[in-house]
Amino acid sequence: MSSVQSQNKKERLSFFVNSELSNKVNKISKQTNLTVSEIARKALQNFIDQVEKEKIEKELEAGYKANYDYYLKSQEEWKYADKE
Repeated sequence: MSSVQSQNKKERLSFFVNSELSNKVNKISKQTNLTVSEIARKALQNFIDQVEKEKIEKELEAGYKANYDYYLKSQEEWKYADKE
């Protein structure tokens, strides 16, 4: 059961925000019945997900660009395949 406990282990992060952001987060916290910590966790996870998605998209784009000539040649080779 120790593996379950280690997966749920939490660590404290501490950072400063300006008063405007603090006020907005506190207001949303009251509106949604979520703690400020829950909001911060969700925001951090959303940011990480977005960064990872953009990284994958850039890698895919680079791969397509790197193989463009190969795909073009393959397309030409198969151009008349069904017409014989």
